[in-house]
Amino acid sequence: MEDVTTGYLFDLDETLVTYEPEVPGIFRNACGKAGVEPTEAATEAIGEGYVETFVEFEESPYVGAARAARDTGLEVDPESFADTYVETELEATRVPDGVPELLSSLERVGVVTNGYGPVQRRKLSAFGLDGHVNAVVCADDVGAFKPADEPFDAVTDAVAAEEYVMVGDNVDYDIRPAAERGYRTVFVGEDDAGLADHRVDHPSELPGVDAFRGRRPNVD
Repeated sequence: MEDVTTGYLFDLDETLVTYEPEVPGIFRNACGKAGVEPTEAATEAIGEGYVETFVEFEESPYVGAARAARDTGLEVDPESFADTYVETELEATRVPDGVPELLSSLERVGVVTNGYGPVQRRKLSAFGLDGHVNAVVCADDVGAFKPADEPFDAVTDAVAAEEYVMVGDNVDYDIRPAAERGYRTVFVGEDDAGLADHRVDHPSELPGVDAFRGRRPNVD
């Protein structure tokens, strides 16, 4: 009897990478580089500006976030500040212990993320994770966000397998839609609402999850 082929699908943010500092600190550091003071109004505006721009799929959501901050009175050029913010976010990106080794031990790996494609791919490339991934699907690649079908359809088309394991940190975007599609699921975080097949507190614990047993051994 032949073994069933398994595809491994991963979210990116807070699953394969984490951030130190997190978003408020990243914004504060970006403001420091730009020589402006991060006001409370601007800090609140960047999230809304990011989302409102991204859902239109017409320009970088980072520019939209910077424009929203400027509209609160923050003295920045949106295009320039967006570049500064992206660089600061990349500096804050961390790859938890064990994640590169886990990815390198798996075949048929896909990343499916609600993040902005050009920046998400830079993260994967900057830390050498892209060499262990067969396909990357971002929201702007398909004009839709998880939990919609389009991102999942695109990544499973690119990473063909007979069964799938979905790994993510969001119940509504990752775990629930994957479970509804019949995938096994691994939740990264504290509360999976009782939906995931496996749960870990932190990405560094992923290599010990039973869902990854049977992967090929690493060879130094």
